[in-house]
Amino acid sequence: MSLLVWFVHAPQCLATLAVVRRETGGWAMPATITALLFSLAYAASWLTYTLVSRWS
Repeated sequence: MSLLVWFVHAPQCLATLAVVRRETGGWAMPATITALLFSLAYAASWLTYTLVSRWS
C-alpha cells in the first residue's frame, strides 16, 4: 500500500521538468520541484505504512 502511495506522488514527467527549466531559465526550480515531490512521496508513504501496519 505504501509503495502505491509513493508512486502516486514521486514520478515526474521529464517533459514537464524540461518545460519548467525552459520557462524559468535555470535548473533551480526543476530541482526544487523534484526534491519537494520526492519528499512528499516519502512522507506520504511512511505515513501510509505506519497507519496500515497499526491496523493490520
